[in-house]
Parts: sequence; C-alpha cells; structure tokens
Amino acid sequence: MLNQINKAGITLLSNEDYLHIFHEIKNSITLINSSLQLVEKKHPEVREFDYWSESMSELCFLKNMVIQLSSARLCNQLNLMQVSIYSFMHQIDTSIRVLSWKNFVCNFQLEENLPLIELDPQLLKQAVINIIKNAFEAMHESGTTDVHVFYEEPFMSIAITDHGVMYGAIDFYKAAKAVADTIFQPFIPSKTGGSGLGLVITRQIIESHHGTLTCDSRPGDGCTFTIALPLTQN
Repeated sequence: MLNQINKAGITLLSNEDYLHIFHEIKNSITLINSSLQLVEKKHPEVREFDYWSESMSELCFLKNMVIQLSSARLCNQLNLMQVSIYSFMHQIDTSIRVLSWKNFVCNFQLEENLPLIELDPQLLKQAVINIIKNAFEAMHESGTTDVHVFYEEPFMSIAITDHGVMYGAIDFYKAAKAVADTIFQPFIPSKTGGSGLGLVITRQIIESHHGTLTCDSRPGDGCTFTIALPLTQN
C-alpha cells in the first residue's frame, strides 16, 4: 500500500507501516522484560526493592498499550468470516480459563438456535475479553460475571454483567454515572493504572463491525456492557 500525502504535503504512514513500528516496539519491550526476568532469577533479592516491581509493571503497561494501539489500526482491515457464535464463545471461555484468574467465575448463557454471524474472530475476541477483563478488575479480581448471548432481529447481542461494586464510593450512583459518561473517551482510565485505551479500542473494534457498545451501571447491581452486532457486514 502506498503512503498517502495530506494537504500539508506530509507523507502519512500506512497501516502496514504502523503495524511494523508497533511490532518493533513490542519486540524491544519483550527483550527488556526478558533481561529483567533473567536478572531477577539470578538475584531474587531485587524483588524487595520498590522500584523493581514498579519497573516491571510499567513494562507490562507499555506492552499492553502497544498491543491495543496495533489492534486499533487493524480495525481498518477486518478479516471477516461466517462463524458459529457457539464456537466463538467457547474459544473465549477457553482463553479465560487459560488466564487462571483466581476467585473469578464467568458464566456463559447462550440461547438456542442462534444464527451464524459474520465477523473478524481475532479482533472481536479481543474486544469481548477486554470487557470481561475490565469486569474482573472492577470487582477487585474476585466475583462473578455473566455473559448472555441472544438474538433480537437484526442484532446478535453479547451482554456482559459483573456483580461487584466497582468503586466502593459512598455515593455509588454518582461515581458510576461519572465513569459511564467518560468510559469510552481515550486516555481517561476507568481504573487506577490503566491507559484509558482498552475500552476505547474495544468500542472501535465493535463499531468497525457496524455494531454498538453500550454501558449500563446501576447502584448495587454492578455494570452491564452490551455488544450489538448485525449478522452480516454488507
């Protein structure tokens, strides 16, 4: 793909250029992380230093940000295919089990006779797992999340509900409403230590499928994210 030139005469990078840059940055971060892990293995006493854990956390943060940004670029070139929503959700269930989140239960409820749907399995899988991960962290890494998949013409919907108190604030409703108003804005994290990009990119992935992502938060009932997708991308 040829690079485009904007009105100011500045050459714009193509998607391939961006993905190459992200790949190189991620490789560098991985190399640094591996080196630090080797140092930690040979000198375990470094774990006692505050700066060590902070450095490792920062590296993880940067790597996740690069992955999220690369996903955002991929939204412009979907790899669409007809898939069974049952197989798709089974893959998500398997991925969550591999993550081995302790004290966390994710219940899947899929209605019968759901039709096939056209989507990019890799990107949409990341979007759904991002929302479930957000629920996991919002419940302080302990609790139950329900995933309900249903079809109401013309949309296939995936509703993800956590049952934890997200903020522990005295006025829960105001806290939840404040987050609901800003949760999809870039660089405004919904939790401490976040980049503020996760849910923004998640929504971008869903909108690239001509779908919608909504957030409903109620006092004492946790939060429900609902993905609504058309069956085809025509």
